Amino acid sequence: MRLGILASLAPLFAAPLAHAQAPGEVQPVVVPVIVAPAPPPEAGCAPSEPVMANRWAIGLSLGGMALAPQDTPDDQTHFAIGELALRFRVSRHFELEAAVGGGREQTADHMDGDLEVTTASLGLRYRFRPDEHWNWYVMGGIGGAAIARHDATSQERSDATQPMGMLGIGTEYRFDHLALQAELRGVGLGKAHTDTTTDAANAPMTSSAGPIDPSASADIERSGASVSFGVSYYF
Repeated sequence: MRLGILASLAPLFAAPLAHAQAPGEVQPVVVPVIVAPAPPPEAGCAPSEPVMANRWAIGLSLGGMALAPQDTPDDQTHFAIGELALRFRVSRHFELEAAVGGGREQTADHMDGDLEVTTASLGLRYRFRPDEHWNWYVMGGIGGAAIARHDATSQERSDATQPMGMLGIGTEYRFDHLALQAELRGVGLGKAHTDTTTDAANAPMTSSAGPIDPSASADIERSGASVSFGVSYYF
């Protein structure tokens, strides 16, 4: 009797199935997709915050600079220098910089000499990999530099100021807000356009290492290089 009841009900279940699936039609099979979690960031990947989120930076660097007259490149004067810079990121790749710096002459026996250099400049950086922790850049800038005795007056430094141009390359490792950098620059000083005839601007000077004629005159072109290591804070 039970078999008869099941046989009578079978057409009721067979009809909907036959309507839902035509002969030869294959029902699609739904396969669940498992999405794996994203791997943690590795060293060298982009900082956790976009670089444009913190467009200002203040930097401090220390290093050395060597300058010599273009006519006598072997007559170098060495300075230990420090620089304070304020930067603003105009776009992902370009960054403006305003910097002031300076330092004392260093003699052959690693003593402070009688001369001192002071600099002020405006510069532009181009960053090749701005979104990476490790990035590198090229830079250029213009400004002024004065080489005078370390106890010179403000007027004497003004009279000794020469136009300055810079080209350089650097590398930086940036954390979220803190960054470390190393930079190499080529530096050129032109003749000062001044009518002054004061002794401070035109008379030769003598440093602890001996006579250094070109370092006292603002009318002598100089060239040289500087290398520095620094730290920056982005905000």
